[in-house]
Amino acid sequence: MKKLTITELRFSDSRLQPDLLGDVIIARGGVYIFKPGEIAHPEPRHVHDTAEVFIFVQGSGVLPIDGVEYPVKTGDVFVVEPGEDHHLRSSVEDPLVSAWYVMAPHA
Repeated sequence: MKKLTITELRFSDSRLQPDLLGDVIIARGGVYIFKPGEIAHPEPRHVHDTAEVFIFVQGSGVLPIDGVEYPVKTGDVFVVEPGEDHHLRSSVEDPLVSAWYVMAPHA
């Protein structure tokens, strides 16, 4: 897991955070608006074979990664490494809005 802020994001001419992610592309993603207290991926284990990037654009919550709970808030950016078990839990008072991107190797 790597934690950044939005102001620390860097780009090449065609890639997001190439120094951290390498030559990968976005395979899928979107923006998710959480309901108060909602938990993403309530199944016991949720992992990917590639990195996933979360950019928190509103609200606050907790991002448990491999059993460690990381507080998240507007402006935080997390890169979840391949194989890391992760879930998101929105606060009740200030629900999260998150952009998320699952990366894939560049062909």
